[in-house]
Amino acid sequence: MQKNHKYAKTFFELCKKIDNISHIQNQLQSIVYLFSKVSAFRLVLITKRLNHDNKIDIISKSLHSFDPIIIEFLSIIIKNNHINHLLNIISRFNNMAHVHSHMNNIEITTANKLNEEDLQSLSHAISQKLNVSPKINTLVNVDIIGGIKLR
Repeated sequence: MQKNHKYAKTFFELCKKIDNISHIQNQLQSIVYLFSKVSAFRLVLITKRLNHDNKIDIISKSLHSFDPIIIEFLSIIIKNNHINHLLNIISRFNNMAHVHSHMNNIEITTANKLNEEDLQSLSHAISQKLNVSPKINTLVNVDIIGGIKLR
């Protein structure tokens, strides 16, 4: 199970670096569908009658319209004999993508309306800490005595 997490985390970090998470996530959903519902696709991946190179060749030809990073990801999984963990790895990737997408939305609640300068300063500080440019929603709640609430 630890290897599944390492595969998912490494793949996620790579996709994050090239800023392609949502596109890759959509294509991974297609892989999940193929693996779950199309027996011929699953059979090519799990059969012991084909060697790794033949499996990779078949996958790269049949998924030629997919992003090359997906093909490389599947190739590594096949070469390391972890194809039985593919759905778990993709599930972990999706969980990381979900958390990452929610990190980009930040809700700031204050007692008084923030001026533009304070909002920019706060946004800059948050983006430096999280290494992302967040979408900030501001709310005013007069019940707050002082300070701010971040969510």
